[in-house]
Amino acid sequence: MLVLTFAAYRIIGGGAGKSGETQAAAGLYDGYMEVRMLMQGEQREVELVAIEERPPAGDCEKGVTGARLLGLCPAGSQLSCKIKSLECSREIEPRYRRMLEGQPASVHYAHVQVDGGGTAAPRRAVMLGWGMTEQESQMLCSAVQTSASKNNRLGGKVTCI
Repeated sequence: MLVLTFAAYRIIGGGAGKSGETQAAAGLYDGYMEVRMLMQGEQREVELVAIEERPPAGDCEKGVTGARLLGLCPAGSQLSCKIKSLECSREIEPRYRRMLEGQPASVHYAHVQVDGGGTAAPRRAVMLGWGMTEQESQMLCSAVQTSASKNNRLGGKVTCI
């Protein structure tokens, strides 16, 4: 669960190691980034999904983001992790668009809103885990919320929905 939380926070704002000014200088992709990471244990598999609106353009390169995410899977643990997909596109599935708008869904998820500040447009992201129990998905969202409150360089707000 801690690995999922850290991975989620790294994906969806604030934990990527860039300040807001650096991201603005690097340019933003005018679309969405969808990352899917499979985490397999002895008896089950969880698919972590993160959707980010207007991600930094450099994050759309699989080599950069994929390697960073795989580095979060603890060496020597019972977990096997792999990037299932990472793609940037102008469109996303309607259910993820509704999640970005903060609407309720069939699963609990973390919704992140980062105000652009100044002239920059606000950015949104969502993170969820398919294959988790209801309790686990609530715990994941709460953990992302707690992590974001402790290390919030971009001024983002995490809401559990």
